[in-house]
Amino acid sequence: MKLSAIDLAKFAPEAPAADPVPAGAPSASLVAKRFRFLTADGQTATPLEQEALLGQNDLLDVNFLDRCMMARRCVGRIRVQGGGRQGWATGFLIAPGVILTNHHVFPDAASVANSRIGFDYWFDVSGNRPSEPDEYDLNPGLLYVSDPDLDYAAVAVVPRSLAGAEISRRGYLRMIPESGKAKEGDFVTLLQHPDGVPMQIALRENEVVRAAEDEPYLWYKADTAHGSSGSPVFNDSLQLVALHANGRIRREGGGYVLATGGTTETLEGLSESDVIWEANVGFRISRISRSLLEGVRANWPARLADVEAAMRGGDVMSSTIRALDEQTAIAPGAAPRLESEWRARDAVEAIIPTPANPPLDGTPMDGTGIVIPLKLRISIEAGSASISPGAPATSGGIEAEAYEMRTPLIHDGLSERPGFDPLFLGGAVPVPAPFVSEAGKAVLAPLLEGDDPELRYRHFSIWMHKERRLALYTAANVDWRKRAKIVDGRATTRASLAGWPPNRNFAELWAEDPRLDSRYQLPDVFYTEDRGAFDKGHIVRRDDVCWGEHFDEIQMANGDTFHVTNCSPQTKAFNQGAAGQDNWGDLETAIAAVTRQDTEAACIFAGPIFGAADRWFHGKDAAGQARIQIPDRFWKIVVVRDDAGFKAYGFILEQDVHAVTEQEFHVTDNWLAAWKPVSAIARELRGWVDLAALAEIDQHADA
Repeated sequence: MKLSAIDLAKFAPEAPAADPVPAGAPSASLVAKRFRFLTADGQTATPLEQEALLGQNDLLDVNFLDRCMMARRCVGRIRVQGGGRQGWATGFLIAPGVILTNHHVFPDAASVANSRIGFDYWFDVSGNRPSEPDEYDLNPGLLYVSDPDLDYAAVAVVPRSLAGAEISRRGYLRMIPESGKAKEGDFVTLLQHPDGVPMQIALRENEVVRAAEDEPYLWYKADTAHGSSGSPVFNDSLQLVALHANGRIRREGGGYVLATGGTTETLEGLSESDVIWEANVGFRISRISRSLLEGVRANWPARLADVEAAMRGGDVMSSTIRALDEQTAIAPGAAPRLESEWRARDAVEAIIPTPANPPLDGTPMDGTGIVIPLKLRISIEAGSASISPGAPATSGGIEAEAYEMRTPLIHDGLSERPGFDPLFLGGAVPVPAPFVSEAGKAVLAPLLEGDDPELRYRHFSIWMHKERRLALYTAANVDWRKRAKIVDGRATTRASLAGWPPNRNFAELWAEDPRLDSRYQLPDVFYTEDRGAFDKGHIVRRDDVCWGEHFDEIQMANGDTFHVTNCSPQTKAFNQGAAGQDNWGDLETAIAAVTRQDTEAACIFAGPIFGAADRWFHGKDAAGQARIQIPDRFWKIVVVRDDAGFKAYGFILEQDVHAVTEQEFHVTDNWLAAWKPVSAIARELRGWVDLAALAEIDQHADA
């Protein structure tokens, strides 16, 4: 998912001072107001909470984690789809059957289209991948209210999920219309689904650095990323204080600061985790609450009573506390408070899963019957929380999170593309190139029309492996002599070539090639629903083939590289130069630098190395569940030409996929020398023992 600065000046006031301004001792009126919030839902303000209120203690009671467990069942992953839009965001229930997310996620009722929200999507206690989320359709015909200035949209959820679960059993998070729930120097927590991955938590060490009473937003430090748009922002009492909207990247010396060190002048090609975010922006729940009530009153009067009641109470927190009080009242003094709390929670079936009422996703529970919160994502960032007034200026200074996916512009006439040019390096002699052997022809994917298996694009060609659903190999023409930042009066930036409007930030949605049967292609959904396992790795590097004398030619080549035929699953540490060392991305950069400086033109051949022992990954394709073998090695050969003739340089690089592929039996490195094909073992047994049945399932590469 890529980054670019966009014009969101209305979300970006002048930068705070270089040094944090001490908040000072809270006034008596503020202490009284905050104490009311601490007891707003019937809970007791613990000694630690009261000390924190007075600035005397920075610890938290362990019940903070219990409250997180309650809140997480109300937070879901939004699957944005329909109307040519695809992507991810986060949303949360604020009333029975009503969710809150950002206006930039759903700018109008029509934009909701076929979108859904899925709940209970997190890793279990052992770190195993989660089951499918409990998904509900969204229905703006039942309620839709939004405000672009506060960047919120409230949308109705249908009563039952696709699995038949009732949305009313989930409860909701209370929106308190009164302000004052967070101030500068406080800390906030975010529950989120960045990039559509299982739920993560930016746990508390996220200091509020701007909270002026006359401004509708809060600024805070937090570890948020693509897809975090629409996340709830909580104070230490797990009360909603803001709706997360966007963030700001740290700057130094005129550049953006990279997570791996150093800076870069451009965000093109980088993802959200490649940079350091110094502040994030969320809009105050108090402002949103008042706006929402006005919108519901004006356009959805039949729903007004429900929304007003939800703001008064009945949420997951107050419902749980009421159940605890009722349980205690039944047998006062009959048991210690802790024991009575466990029993009371058994009665709140809609809120907290128990052994008698297990979670829908089968999440393991500890001996108390309480579901353990999982995969806490903690942001601990060195340096000042302030934003330097000397930071380089951009369009407003706030970067939007590219939650939305769109396909870059792909020119018509695929069947007329010239493909790889074997005479590209000059002269009448073709460049030495790979060719498919007779054995290789048996694994090639046939095109829907014609007998030629070559998929021809602008400046490159691809031959597909029909079983592995990935490129067998690619061939590309690279010409650094025909590069310019402006061609035909138009910028050749990544966004411009994609055909996207200025000042918008999207993530690329890759397309299938209509000339090839879908069963031979690994679709975009494999990469967007892979739990963050893989990048979409270009085999033919986009920048290598984006050259030409006219803008349309360059744009055509750019769009052609975003066919899934040119994509291969590569881990981030392997694919992105900034995320690893001497990896595929670094090699591509080095080749580009050398060819640009020395020869200016080259032919590049590349592809995966398919091994019989490649590890398997459980993912999805267009038909549903899919099990795919992931190549762990890739090859690349660069051919150049000088006065002495053609010269070739070959490379093999390996990626480590053990962490994301199946945890199945495999041979460790120290036993590789002893690992033999079953057929080789059979030859040693003098025919006395038949191993034919075992040889048929042998996993050795030479089997």
